[in-house]
Amino acid sequence: MNRFIPFISLALIALLAVTPVPVLAQDEDEAESQEAEPTAEEMLQEADVITVTARKREENIQEVPIAITMIKGDDFEEIAPMDISEIQANVPNLSIYAGRNQSTTLTAFMRGVGQADPLWGVDPGVGLYLDDVYIARPQGALLDVFDVARVEVLRGPQGTLYGKNTIGGAIKYVSKEITDTPEGSIAVTLGSFSNQDFKMSLAGPLSEGKLRGKVAFASLQHDGYGDNLFQNREVSNKDTTAFRVGLDWLASDDVTVKLRYDQTKDTAEPKGLTRLAANTVCPVFYGIQCPVLDNFDTQSGLPPTNGTDSEGWGLTVTWDINDDWQFKSITAHRETDSKNNIDFDTSPARIVDVFASYFDEQDSQEFQFIYSGGEKLDGVFGLYYFDGFAGGLVQNIFLDGTLFPFPPFPQFGTTDGDTNTDSLAVFGDGSYQINEKLTFNFGARFTEEDKNGRAFNAGYLDDTFSMPVIVTANYDQTKTFSSLSPKLGLDYQFNDDVMGYVSLSRGFKSGGFNVRAQTLFVPKTGEPFVDEELTVAEVGVKSVLANRSLVLNAALFTGDYTDVQVSTFTEFDSDGDGTAESFLGDFVNAGDATLNGLEVEWDWKSPTVSWLGLSGNLSLLDTSENFVDTDDNDLADVQVITNAPELTGALNLNFNQPAWGGLISGSVGYAYRDDSELTNEGNGTTPIVQKAFDLVNARIGWLSSDGKWSVAINGKNLTDEVYLTNGYNIPALAILQGSLGQPRTVTATIGRRLF
Repeated sequence: MNRFIPFISLALIALLAVTPVPVLAQDEDEAESQEAEPTAEEMLQEADVITVTARKREENIQEVPIAITMIKGDDFEEIAPMDISEIQANVPNLSIYAGRNQSTTLTAFMRGVGQADPLWGVDPGVGLYLDDVYIARPQGALLDVFDVARVEVLRGPQGTLYGKNTIGGAIKYVSKEITDTPEGSIAVTLGSFSNQDFKMSLAGPLSEGKLRGKVAFASLQHDGYGDNLFQNREVSNKDTTAFRVGLDWLASDDVTVKLRYDQTKDTAEPKGLTRLAANTVCPVFYGIQCPVLDNFDTQSGLPPTNGTDSEGWGLTVTWDINDDWQFKSITAHRETDSKNNIDFDTSPARIVDVFASYFDEQDSQEFQFIYSGGEKLDGVFGLYYFDGFAGGLVQNIFLDGTLFPFPPFPQFGTTDGDTNTDSLAVFGDGSYQINEKLTFNFGARFTEEDKNGRAFNAGYLDDTFSMPVIVTANYDQTKTFSSLSPKLGLDYQFNDDVMGYVSLSRGFKSGGFNVRAQTLFVPKTGEPFVDEELTVAEVGVKSVLANRSLVLNAALFTGDYTDVQVSTFTEFDSDGDGTAESFLGDFVNAGDATLNGLEVEWDWKSPTVSWLGLSGNLSLLDTSENFVDTDDNDLADVQVITNAPELTGALNLNFNQPAWGGLISGSVGYAYRDDSELTNEGNGTTPIVQKAFDLVNARIGWLSSDGKWSVAINGKNLTDEVYLTNGYNIPALAILQGSLGQPRTVTATIGRRLF
């Protein structure tokens, strides 16, 4: 029996024992007073003043001249998401999923820009921020959803305010603020695959007007979606425990100090990588056939090592200098340790078996000076410093070490090294109101970054990895990267409800070193790769129409994408016989591309049928690549921009209606994704493609009239669509496998607001 069941049961029994059950039958006057839900117009007026901090200052989301989507914490609570990857259907041109075969490694692409390679030395293309703290490494970054006020998703280059590695966009996870009003909640979610989620939070004053505190806890578990048929154990399960604590000190009327600490432990089994084609090499080493298996099932012979421990703290000091100026200091530290065994061939045979461990540690300091007192000028300028150290050890076993135990192609190899990053940036972003309708937006950020990369990659005599027989790469080099990210734009307020804008912005993703370098056969793999840059021109409109019953926002963009960084597994001929029997991990600046797209978002609430609404989004994306073979040896003949479907969209039918002494609400959602290349292969290998698919989700819930009790049923992927999120294709070793998205699940959640 699960270790949390007794605790959950006792907590619920105690809660029910001291809590009066809500009375569903009420007299007419009382019912009217408690059931007085906002009208559609009132709800839209409230939505009009939704505040975000996308530009590091509080603003109405409908007045921010960038493409931004915001998901409220209450909306997250309703759909009971497993992690932030479930925002994918809510955001145009977004792909987000668990990378590798781990459940907490983040991979995110926006408008075709991102990075799927989670190895150290490689930076993401979409920046993730937890309470204004940048999370540099993907391990442990697929955040679980609890204690969340909102998530802001900023599309397009965010180089001015958010700096490097936000070339595709930024995702801001904002946790709940602590107030002088006591708040507490508890929720349990049970359902498919023995799902057992438990979430709780407590927050409020410790000393009235001086000290506030909070604690939030989540235990998130479900059984495996598949089985390891060789080891007779589950795969693709979830077993995550996380908590966050916070302390606010109101030092004076003008100074506030906020301390936050979070910790997450992921101890799930590895994900079950699905064999997409029979492995023809397998019988040589295993003695029997290795055919295609059922979805999520595997036959891995590797020990099921998997897990990620991450933690961090942040200290934010805010000083209201006067009515016009505010100073903010954000000091933070984060660290992560992760271990992960990857069986690329998904069989008991040791065709490609990988033992990987990763570690990282980062410190950052940001100073912001925010000006908001002028009648015409608003803005922020500041300094940002980042010191990050990341590394690891990857041990590889190829072809069981029996065919080529000695050079030129070692069968036991390692990728071993680290990357140290020192980055300093100065930035400014502002808006100048030319007249009552026209505003000039401007900004720039200059970043200088020193990176030191070290690698010792070698081939070994046997699987003890103790006696090297060949060194395939050995470097210790430092390179300085610098970049200027400017932004210019205009926005025009046509009337109180319609604003249009144009902007020109640039972002960059930091250069670095190929930690998988194979300099023995391909010397250029040991050379640094440079920053990639994206310059985007965008035209957009934000509006509240139809007598304020419809929020309609749209953005049209074109981007010049240069020096695109591409990670591939590339075959090569190591013995000169004309046949590719080896492969290496290549990382290059492959060339240039052009990105064009259109994004539309809407939220409509019927002015005549008060309980009905429609929301959704539609996005179009066209990519035109001009990738080249930078080494003139066919090793980097990459082909495509990945995770960039031409058409994506979602349509949600929403409803809410007073009933049973409270409010019933629900939705039926449909999401569509066009064909998408998931991998970028070298040397002419065909990428893995996920054909077009659609997903259907639905939910229904009830909220008591006092807002304290809630019950909800959620169904996700109700048609049980089978779809890939990523994969690996290595023809030389007959490997073709992928990772699947979440199957059909149905869960029920009961929640209670304690006060």
